[in-house]
Amino acid sequence: MPTLLDVEAEARECVRCPLAEGRTQVVFGVGNPNADLMFVGEAPGREEDLKGEPFVGRAGKLLDQLVLEEMGLSRESFYIGNVLKCLRYNAQVQLGDGSWERIGRLVRNRYAGDVMSVDTSGKLVPRRVVGWHASPLAGRRVFQLSFHSAKRCGAGWSNVELTGDHPVLTEDSYVPVQDLGEGARIATGQGLSRLAKDVVYGSLLGDGNLSRKVAYLQEAHSAKQADYALFKADLLADLLPTVSQYQIAAVVGGPKEQDVVAIRTAAHRALWTVRQEFYGAEKRVPQWIADDLNPRMLAIWFMDDGHLRIRPPRQPSAEIATCCFNADDLAVLQKGLARLGLDASIYNNRIHFNVFQTRRLSELIAPFVPSPMRYKLHPEIERERSFDPTLFERTEAEVFYDEVDVVETTHRPRTDTTFFCIDVEDTHNFVTTGGVVHNCRPPGNRDPKPEEIEQCRPYLEAQVKLIGPKVIVTLGNFATKLLLNTAQGITKVRGQTYDYGDVKLVPTFHPSAALQGGGSDVISKMRADLVRAKQELAKC
Repeated sequence: MPTLLDVEAEARECVRCPLAEGRTQVVFGVGNPNADLMFVGEAPGREEDLKGEPFVGRAGKLLDQLVLEEMGLSRESFYIGNVLKCLRYNAQVQLGDGSWERIGRLVRNRYAGDVMSVDTSGKLVPRRVVGWHASPLAGRRVFQLSFHSAKRCGAGWSNVELTGDHPVLTEDSYVPVQDLGEGARIATGQGLSRLAKDVVYGSLLGDGNLSRKVAYLQEAHSAKQADYALFKADLLADLLPTVSQYQIAAVVGGPKEQDVVAIRTAAHRALWTVRQEFYGAEKRVPQWIADDLNPRMLAIWFMDDGHLRIRPPRQPSAEIATCCFNADDLAVLQKGLARLGLDASIYNNRIHFNVFQTRRLSELIAPFVPSPMRYKLHPEIERERSFDPTLFERTEAEVFYDEVDVVETTHRPRTDTTFFCIDVEDTHNFVTTGGVVHNCRPPGNRDPKPEEIEQCRPYLEAQVKLIGPKVIVTLGNFATKLLLNTAQGITKVRGQTYDYGDVKLVPTFHPSAALQGGGSDVISKMRADLVRAKQELAKC
């Protein structure tokens, strides 16, 4: 018959579920192996994972205090267990400053700085690393993820190798790599901010264009608009633009005598996807512009290709050159302008605004127009409404989803079979070169999944059988539901004693419930449940 030490040794080798990849060590149980009283918790937290013992954090200290006060027992008198008992080294992780580092180096150096992560609103934000894990491959499958856009964007890393049970962020939820279907789109973590999107889209409606072979934005302005070019380059800082000045011919074949200032960004994955929307055989206007055109995007477009016609004594009138767009494109633009309250007409491949709509146009865009381009505004509006630089404040980039190729690489020769993971505070995910990856073990002590509980059930049942307690106190929902085989929550089942085979079972709250808002009410109910457990012990 196996001993408790034999069961613990087997549990330490367990790789039945993804939690094995993220753990530092197995948290099996601790205390008197011949105790009459046994506590069963849910899953180890970060402190428990690091130390290898259950209930060593704040919840454990509260539990020790209540058991001592209500039952007169110290931890040496009883046994505590849990329901639950886990990237290659070279995988690149994006740090909080935008640079990249190998995950293996982060783990081995116990890097405690920021990495880039995705928050609940889909924004890319820096978050602190709070845990580090290294585990053997141990028979798990391995997959390589490669993005479609990365093959063409001309910059950045394009792939990453992960174990098949590792969850990655898709447009719907986190999905294990081995379950990704054909054509799956996952978060790359390399998106554009709302500001960058408006500037890019406005530029593409105007003077900007995206390279055909690699996805970078480029445009040129006359030397007279050099300050405007620098202003726009600053808005596109996240795309690492360069600004250069050179001469071009005023007419094809003529002498190069016209000075221009050119902007060119770095290639970017998100820009490749944007190119698919704005280009077919020729440049086009996506249908969604009709719904998404906003004053900031319109201001960029008008500063690029707009013109204010002033012919005294007539009132000023505005127009926008749209020579590269066809009739369908112009209809989309006209619809987008109408949604902003602008009634525009179209003739001679230009969008025209009458004198009343010109005032309305200037009122809309004036706060977005800096001093070098104020001459394009209606003179009265230019004096009344000043430029507001706060409207161009930078925001976090939004997560970008891209189609990914998934190739199994389990059988490739490899000299290093150690895989690595980190725990990230608050958001519990991090950006790698191959996508947004979730923490391996339950992040932030999240609820255990049913399949994870089932994989650990045999170890818990063996513990109970070998220890032979007379009374079990279950702490929280999951331990209670598992041992009582019930779907009811702890608030409905506590306050009574149940039979678990020949053992009496008393359910109570997990001590963390008191620490996370339950306060004195939860503590008083826990005290009552512990008194009940003491009474059951006295009967045995």
